[in-house]
Amino acid sequence: EVVVVGYGTQKKAHLTGSVTSVDTEDIQDIVSGDLGTTLQGLMPGVSVSGGNSTPGERSQIFVRGAGDLSALNTAGAGGAQTFVQEPLYVIDGYAYPNSIGIGNNNNVNLGAEAFSNLDPTMIESISVLKDASAAVYGARAANGVILVTTKRGKEGAPQISYSGSVGISNQSHAKMLNAYQYGRLYNIMQTADPYKTNTDLNTTADLFQLDELNAMKKLDFNMLDDHWSAAIKQKHSLNITGATEKANYFAGIAFFDQDGNIGNFMDQRWNYRAGADVKVTKWLKAGLSITGDYGKKTSSVVKIGGANQRNDYNMLLMRPRYIPEYVNGLPIAAYGVTNEEVDGNQLYHYNELQNNGDRSRNMTSNMSIQGNLSVDFGEIWKPLQGLTARLNYGKSITTDKTNQMTSEFTIYTMTERAGSGSHLYTPIPGQEEAWEALMAPENFVALNLTNSNGGDSSAFISREMARTDNYQINFQVNYGRTFGKHTVGAMFNIEKSESESEWSWATIDDPYSFSTGQSTTATGTKDLKFTRSEGASLAYLGRVNYAYDDKYLLEGLVRVDYSTKFAPKNYKGIFPSVSAGWVVSKEGWFQDNVRWIDFLKLRASFGLTGRDNCTPWQWMTASPMV
Repeated sequence: EVVVVGYGTQKKAHLTGSVTSVDTEDIQDIVSGDLGTTLQGLMPGVSVSGGNSTPGERSQIFVRGAGDLSALNTAGAGGAQTFVQEPLYVIDGYAYPNSIGIGNNNNVNLGAEAFSNLDPTMIESISVLKDASAAVYGARAANGVILVTTKRGKEGAPQISYSGSVGISNQSHAKMLNAYQYGRLYNIMQTADPYKTNTDLNTTADLFQLDELNAMKKLDFNMLDDHWSAAIKQKHSLNITGATEKANYFAGIAFFDQDGNIGNFMDQRWNYRAGADVKVTKWLKAGLSITGDYGKKTSSVVKIGGANQRNDYNMLLMRPRYIPEYVNGLPIAAYGVTNEEVDGNQLYHYNELQNNGDRSRNMTSNMSIQGNLSVDFGEIWKPLQGLTARLNYGKSITTDKTNQMTSEFTIYTMTERAGSGSHLYTPIPGQEEAWEALMAPENFVALNLTNSNGGDSSAFISREMARTDNYQINFQVNYGRTFGKHTVGAMFNIEKSESESEWSWATIDDPYSFSTGQSTTATGTKDLKFTRSEGASLAYLGRVNYAYDDKYLLEGLVRVDYSTKFAPKNYKGIFPSVSAGWVVSKEGWFQDNVRWIDFLKLRASFGLTGRDNCTPWQWMTASPMV
């Protein structure tokens, strides 16, 4: 069995490092918009978190735990603490930049995004380098490396394959207190509060009264159940593959669509891939491939009380069951016993915020183009058998655009409420006349709010845009031969890469009520932010492998990295690695005495790795030591 390792492949029996792989057949039929979530529980030493909360959410993958690298991060907020612990992603030999420092949250990870968006039907293999074997990627390998190889054409007549699946996303919810239980527990907590004296507690105004508690036995306004529904998600893919003696080809297109269980969520994505390898002569081959995806995500914008579109679930789950959503046709704020605002979450109103037209629309586009030329010198001159050279060029372009708009909306409070303690929003049996009086328009007070933090800031229109251009060029020479019981291999690689990223964010306050989201349909204050970064790296890599009789294994490598993220005197980093293995089950004495073990190998490795997924140019702003 052959396993993909850094800059090549190796027989699994000859591996001396910790490399794990997954059978891609196990993930073909899982209906998910995030490739990472399909790997949960399938790879030892690889943990996957997130990716299931809302449509379009990306999971995070950690190799052998997160460790303590978060302490090294100085980029700031917005999830960057976990971002610096993610592995390096290499897709078809192209190592995606894992730098941070782009945008408000400083947590852009192009490799993780590209990996997450891949369609399983287009993947040939997934491998993970977990120990000193990751040193082959030097300054970017401290958190491990995930290697992906996409499918190529296989010899034979053209084959067309279709794969389609539909799934339903649903879940059970935590059991919460009903209205009566809530009222009783609230009273117990108030009367047992050691910080309140008898003079502080108003037994009528501060507690639910008996007539109110009896009425609450029949109240159960379960907002979460009312608005929750099963979500449909589906994916479809169509691939064509084939090959002749002179060429092979593969092309595919895939579509994924998912709705949300609550809220106006929608996540759609198209994936495409096309590639061909041509045997120009007996000794010269050429290949070209293009891979990409286009995605669109839509959700409601919710910013009341510090809430956001991702915690509608908690807001609905925690709303007291005795408070209805509407009274007399008017949307009601979730004011409690005091009939006053205690925190901004009481201003949250699901229906009003979902149906007022406030939306966030995100569109992403990723495209990668790769071309290569390879020469087999053994076909030119037989004594050079086993010697090959390859030149590879890859370029990726990533764009991300998000438009948001918020507006004003109105909810109401009641000056007087039902019950002897004036706490309920619904009529109490036997007090119908009192309830009719409470329905008078003057008993309802309008709260004119804006969908912004705290509800008292201006509504706004915003646009966020990011674009990243990267290229990578590799020149690699390989040699591999077997002489009797001796198998030798060697590799030398020169790798150069450059990246450029730009990010801009603009907002304008006070859009008109009829605004279409264009900046000309707002009259308030404008604000603009802009960042740009660029970087380059250069690496020299050498690796030597030796195996004797498939029993005694040895590997050594050295990588020298240069990165412009650091001060000129610290551009250079050297990352060596050495590993050895002993296939004990190949020994004659073992085969004669231990027949119940088919394969047993002992291995050990040591290597140095680094991390350069940090904000560039920090050395220019750091205060000098005194």
